[in-house]
Parts: sequence; structure tokens; C-alpha cells
Amino acid sequence: MKPDISRCLCLVLVITSLVCGGLGLADEPARNETAIREVREGTRSVAHAAWWGYCAEEATEALQAAIDSGARKVVVEKMPGPWIVDQIRLADNQEVFFEPGVVVEAKRGAFRGRTDSLFTAWNRTNVKLTGYDATLRMHRDDYDGPDYEKAEWRHGLSFRGCTDVIVQGLTLMESGGDGIYLGAGRNRQTNRNVIIRDVVCDRNYRQGISVITAENLLIENCVLKNTAGTAPAAGIDFEPNHASERLVNCVMRNCVIEDNHGLGIHLYLRPLNATSEPVSIRIENCVIRGTNATSASVITSCGPEGPVQGLIEFVNCRFLDEGRAGIRIGSKPPSGLQLRFVDCTIADPSPEPELSAPIRFSTRPGDLETTGGVEFENLMVHEQVERPLMVFSDPIGMNLGEITGTVTVGRRGERTEYLLDREVIDTWIPFDQVLEIPVVEWEAQALEPVTGEPAEVRMPHHRVRITAVYLLAARAGDQVRLRFRHQAVGRHPGEPMPVRAIRPTGKEFESIAVKLGEEAEYVFTADASGLFAVHCEPGRHTVQLLESSHPVAIGGRESLIRLLSTVGDFFFWVPAGVEQFGMRFQGEGDGERFSVTVRDADGQIRWQQANIGYPESLTVQREPTANGEIWQLQIERPEIGILEDIHIVLRGLPSLLALQPEGLVRPTD
Repeated sequence: MKPDISRCLCLVLVITSLVCGGLGLADEPARNETAIREVREGTRSVAHAAWWGYCAEEATEALQAAIDSGARKVVVEKMPGPWIVDQIRLADNQEVFFEPGVVVEAKRGAFRGRTDSLFTAWNRTNVKLTGYDATLRMHRDDYDGPDYEKAEWRHGLSFRGCTDVIVQGLTLMESGGDGIYLGAGRNRQTNRNVIIRDVVCDRNYRQGISVITAENLLIENCVLKNTAGTAPAAGIDFEPNHASERLVNCVMRNCVIEDNHGLGIHLYLRPLNATSEPVSIRIENCVIRGTNATSASVITSCGPEGPVQGLIEFVNCRFLDEGRAGIRIGSKPPSGLQLRFVDCTIADPSPEPELSAPIRFSTRPGDLETTGGVEFENLMVHEQVERPLMVFSDPIGMNLGEITGTVTVGRRGERTEYLLDREVIDTWIPFDQVLEIPVVEWEAQALEPVTGEPAEVRMPHHRVRITAVYLLAARAGDQVRLRFRHQAVGRHPGEPMPVRAIRPTGKEFESIAVKLGEEAEYVFTADASGLFAVHCEPGRHTVQLLESSHPVAIGGRESLIRLLSTVGDFFFWVPAGVEQFGMRFQGEGDGERFSVTVRDADGQIRWQQANIGYPESLTVQREPTANGEIWQLQIERPEIGILEDIHIVLRGLPSLLALQPEGLVRPTD
């Protein structure tokens, strides 16, 4: 026999009434069956959530039922306490109106799933949320605690592939992810025609707002503040995940971004490329202030697919962060999208700013083009101290290009205007002649050991990041034993690190995988005499070779060797016929530095530089010698800053650094 649905529903209502009454809440509104029926029949277009019954203990069922009722408008009334709810699903063709003073609060102990959000809309159309002086609150500190699986996607409002969305007036607080998330729909649809107006995003875990994919987006009169938790911890982050996603006709205006643990405004467009829809983003009349890590950041890419096209404009924006006011631009080639700053102001009020320059450019491994193609039209920079206007962090060896416009620097009552032409840029960021010296790829050459075997294999402390190749010479029948440590950088998770050895013939030995945070031994028997290459892929983490039965050299990729927290003596080979070679060294800007001494074959110091943060280089001119020479590179701790990332580029020489002289290899005659 089928159950009587109406009797079951009545029983639930009676139990709910008794529970609430037992808590001293018997005066809470009961269900209004007449009004509910009229909503369902379509004779009422406006529904009140309290008609479905409000209980201070939990109101999930009532609020969800009101949203599912088909009403064109759902009013969430101000009650004596908050509406405590679990996850709520939004509906098509509906406005949810939160009365002034309403608080919708996440239920304690709920939201266990990594993507559980307070309000979610998947592929919905015509959704409107209005809530002036109303608050949607989660419990971000709970989700960061030991009782929850770590995640960064427990958003306040999550819109995925939605069309015609308006969010206005609400305060979104303490989510376990973003205040508002605009992500892809079930079939990778973008969000279209979205307005976010008069919204406050306060103390969210990952971002105030994340824009993954959107077309026709307007964000205006919003305050994005106090984000802290997982990176990037920005006020707003435009960050697509795939090349197929879109950032088209996105406008942000009249907003305040302040006191975020990470960046104020972050545009991380690295996944986009020449196959993507051209970007169009305009940010105007916005103030970025307080204690943001940096005011604004624009990162694109210039990999093998080519750079994304389009236009990004900052118009009449003010960058006012205390100690860290400024702009950073990374991997943005002149051949890619246009980037313009029009009538903007950078004014760091601190007498001791943490940044060495208010405008910072950078490249990263994998970039195939130079960085540049940026216009500063009437940029005003107010400075309290003497420091460079621009710096260039370039670990891979590129020169800056196509920076144009006008900048006026005001300092101690004096104003100086600069026309940004090639001569001025070269004065601030000198053209590096080292980068004109050709790259010599060791992979394309036949190599042999320089010296004989040592009595003892020494292993200076070193850590190689991203990718590492260890080269060693062995005779047929030798047993090669290597012990590796896969060491974490920061708190980021990591996959096991593959380790594989390649024979002189090009065939591979069986590989192993070393778990993050663990050590493992890799053993193989040389079945021929020659040079063996052992490849390790630690990714964003590092590999350290702890022990080796044979002397080794570290091989760089595209002339770059990337180390972390490394000190000690290393050796490189200068072939007999080389008349000119160069070396380039770089830390990670202001905070991460190291010191270097270069000695020639006679032990004489040829170059020395302390506290290297930004690129420093040397060019060596020499008379050809009858024989090649062993030179020495000494890496030491800095006097200021911390020792972390180290970038070393060799030009005119193979990018090979031996851990002791006997590990050196050279091209065969």
C-alpha cells in the first residue's frame, strides 16, 4: 500500500513544531498551507520563505522548499535569529530577496564535501539575489581545522555556467573558498550576463571573487577585503582553468580592494593561449589599499601555442597599499594581448616600502618570448624614498621590450616626467649583453668525462627544483647506486617523483617513484661504458641527491639550472676554443637572495656579487687556450633576505655544473 504523503508531511511538521517549541521557540511562524498552495497553483508570484516554517535550529528544508516552489520572488524575512542552513540550490527565473538585517548562516558541522557551497546554481538562467544590509555567513575557521578535509572550494555563492545573474547588496563572509565563484557549467558553459553590485566580500578563505569563465560581466561598487587562507588569497582573481574558457567583456568599476593577505587584483591567464577567445577586461575607478601583498598582478603566457590576444585596461585606478603598492607583470609578450594603464596612480605611503620597485616584470621557465608590450599612459608614481621605478626578474634570459607611455614620478616635492622610450628603459633595466651569447645545448652533443675517478665521491648540499638531470660516467659492469630525497616546498601536495636512467644508447632502465617527503635508492648496472643520464621530475618541489657511487654533474634545461636553498662549491668546464662566455644569476626579487663568487682555473676571483635578488650577469672574454679549464662557482648565503630559489644561466657553455671536479663532462673531440 502506498504511503499517505500528506499524513507523513503533517507528522514531520508536528515533530518540527515540538522540537522548536521544546527549545522555547513555539512563537516561530508555522506553515501557511493556504499561501503555499496558492504559490504552487500560480495565483501568487511572491512567496515568503517563512510560509514553509522557520526553525532556529535549522531552516534548510523551509528555505529550499520556498526556492523550489516556482515563485518568481522568494522573500527571506528577518527573524529573531539567523536562518541556519545546509547547502541551498538556486532555481531558474527567480529572485531571492533577503530583507535588511537577515543573516543566513552555514550549519555547523555540515559542508563536509570539498565543494559544498552555501548557495549553488548549475546552468541556471535568470537568477537574482538581492540583500541590502543582509549577510550570508559561513565558518571558514572550522573548514580550516582538523575535522575537515582541506579544500578551497566551499564558496558562499557558486555560479557555474549560468546566464542572466544579478547579485546585489549582500555581504558574503567567512566562506571556506570564495565569496563568489563564477565557474564553468556541466558542459563547460561560461557564465553570461552577470552583474555583481554593491556587494561586500569579507574574510573569505581563498578569494573575495573568483572569475574562472565569464562573458558580459559587470562588478561595481563592491568591497573585497580581508581574504586570508589558501593562495592566492586575493581580493579578486580572474583565473581560467582551461584554454577554452572565456574572459570577454568583463568590467570592474568603483570597487575597493583592501587588506587581503594575497594580491589585491590578480589576473592569472596562463592557461589561455592563441586558441582562446580574445580577452577583454576593463578595471576602472578602483582603489587598492591597505595591506594587500601587491596591488595588482597580470600574468599571461607565451608557450608553444602562442599567447592569448585581446585587451586589458586599468583606467583611473589608485594603488595605495602600505609598503607594497605596485604592479607586477609576468610572461606577457609584446605579441600577445594589449595591456594598458591609463591615468593610474601608484602611491605607497610607507617610508620604508618592502618592494624594491613599484613596477615589476618577470619571466618564468618555459616562456618562448620576451616580456613586454605594456603601455603606461599618464601614470603617476608618488614616492617617499629613492628606489628604481622598474625591475625585471628574469631567470631564463630575456630582455625587456616594448614598454611605452609616460610616467611622472613625484618625490619630496619634485616631479620628474619620463617618456618611456628604449633609451629610458635601458637606463633603468640595462640591456643584458650576456643574452646575446648563444645557448649551447649539452643534450645535442656527445660528452665524455673530463678527469678520472676520485678516491671519494663528495656530495655538497643542494636541491634541484622543477626538473633535474644528473649525468655520470660509468664503465660496463659498474653498479651505480644513487639515493634521492623528494623534499617538499611549502605546504603544497605533490605526486611521487619519477626517477629514470637513460643508457648511452638512449634506452631507459626501469624507473622508480619517490614519494614526497621520503628517500629512496635507485640502483642499476651499466651494461656499456659511457655517460648515463638520470632524470628526476620533482615538479614544484625539489630533489636532493644524498649519495652517489659515481661523480655527477647537474644538467640544465634551455641553459637554466634551478636550485633551492643550496650552498657550496660547484664546477664547470670551459672548452679550449671558447673566447667568450657568460653567466647570469637571479634570486626571487626582494626577499629571496644569494651570494656568488666565480673563480678561474688559477683560483683567482673573476666575479663576485652579494645578495643577488634580481638578475646579475658577467661576460668573460678570454684568449683561447690549448686545453680546457675547470672553473669554480661558489654559492653562499645572503647577508639580507633569505636563501631559497636560485636561477643560474650559462651562455656560450653547456649548462652543466659538477658537484666535484671529477664529475665534469665535456664535448668529445
